[in-house]
Amino acid sequence: MSSRVAVVGYASMDHSMECDEFRAASGTTLIKRRLSDPWPGIGGIAHTARGLAAAGHQVHAITWVGSDEPGKEYIERLGSYGVDVTGVSTDSVRTPSCFLFYGPDGETVVVYDPGDRAAGNLTELQREIVADCDWVCLMVGPRPANVEILDMLTDGQQLAWGVKGDPDAYSPGVVHRILSRASVVSFSARERVFLDRIVAPRTLLERTRPDALLAETHGPAGVRIWRGDLHDMVPCTEIDAVDTTGAGDMFFAGMVASLLEHPTETRQAAERGVAAATGLLLERLPSNA
Repeated sequence: MSSRVAVVGYASMDHSMECDEFRAASGTTLIKRRLSDPWPGIGGIAHTARGLAAAGHQVHAITWVGSDEPGKEYIERLGSYGVDVTGVSTDSVRTPSCFLFYGPDGETVVVYDPGDRAAGNLTELQREIVADCDWVCLMVGPRPANVEILDMLTDGQQLAWGVKGDPDAYSPGVVHRILSRASVVSFSARERVFLDRIVAPRTLLERTRPDALLAETHGPAGVRIWRGDLHDMVPCTEIDAVDTTGAGDMFFAGMVASLLEHPTETRQAAERGVAAATGLLLERLPSNA
């Protein structure tokens, strides 16, 4: 049986590019190639929403785009994944966009344009959709929307958090509220540093629910998971993809989708998350790889 899932957070048109050596202000950095087809790709909540929809769940996108052509394209492409786009607000003019420059040494420069919508409050329709969902997946998004979500969650709804180390979106108070409520918390090793600083002097495990599933991704080194007395490591296969944007979100989507179907199967959930992220990266390999 499928579940109704709201995926809440920013939208973005992702312009991913492979570059020669970064020259910063000392010269011109050359673009070697664009990394998606079509280009730009759609980002923000799109990867998580796509992954959950592919698993057969009723996914509702809660995000904000402009009334411009990129906004229309974002909605159309998100809807093509089987995601319900009724909750995508178009009450601004310019759609957010992200520019990702991947250098030859693994260094990445990211520049984000949030568009012209600054407030980030939920619309009345978005509130109605969230209230009618079984699960809410909270991705990085405007702080007012994050607070509204936390205020309106009922005891019968489950919260999953795809962590982003963004202090504008997550004040310490908001982080503590999310950690005390979430059934699933997924973060990278770098984002673990962000969380540890906020919860100190207590540990992250002490700040979360005893039955919560925590997953810490380490790229090709694998995923560490905690749940109750369980502490395990799930391996990954290294994929030589230049553009890894969205892999963590696809891992999160695969893990949550598995828990919706098999709530007690913790390691299986992490394995499905790894499989989802691996699938995304394999899609991005050149056809002759």
